[in-house]
Amino acid sequence: KQRTIRVRNIFYHNLEDISFDLHEGEILGIAGLSGSGMHELGKLMFGMYKPLQGEILIYGKPLKDVKTAMENRIGYVAKERDKETLILDASIKDNLIISALDKLKKYFFINPRTEKEFAKEQIDNLNIKCQSMNQLVGELSGGNKQKVSFAKWLGNDSKILILDSPTRGIDVGVKAKMYSLIYKLKKEGYSIVFISEELPELIGMSDRILVLKDGRLNKEFKRSSSLMETDIIKYMI
Repeated sequence: KQRTIRVRNIFYHNLEDISFDLHEGEILGIAGLSGSGMHELGKLMFGMYKPLQGEILIYGKPLKDVKTAMENRIGYVAKERDKETLILDASIKDNLIISALDKLKKYFFINPRTEKEFAKEQIDNLNIKCQSMNQLVGELSGGNKQKVSFAKWLGNDSKILILDSPTRGIDVGVKAKMYSLIYKLKKEGYSIVFISEELPELIGMSDRILVLKDGRLNKEFKRSSSLMETDIIKYMI
């Protein structure tokens, strides 16, 4: 399968000499303790941080910054979604269209009707429960906020998704829906990086799991029905 992202010999504050590939149609899990550098790795792959050494290539071209990431259809859902992925005091509609402006624009102008149709489509697709598209995102439940943060990237046709703790703070029912959505996207050929401190979901979802310890890649596991949390934990601590 085609490589979509190549991470080559990355050094960044607490990360040392990290190299791996992400392929089309793959869920790549990243496991570690919270200080292992895994959350920083997600930001590096979205161009929010610049490596001190090494490089990240998207479809063979260097990733320079967030703009390059978005031009190459990379979407990023942050662990702290309320601070980094969503604008809480803006409407659902405005949150949804912000990453799809290029797609919706015709001659530097966006027709308000196009905006509304686009927002409605995303709300319906992910079954976001809200009073209307003009409701403030800050008023939504955790699960519906997370659906907005997903929809924001799916709507702009992002084909590579970097998901940091995507089920954090959402209830079991919505979690199950999130898992099936992520799995469906994988089946459609999306490349997904799944960063999580919850091992059961990594074992359940990932094709491969990279284990980070103290900023270094310590182990790689392939999907296996016999893989246990204890197998992974010994390489994390």
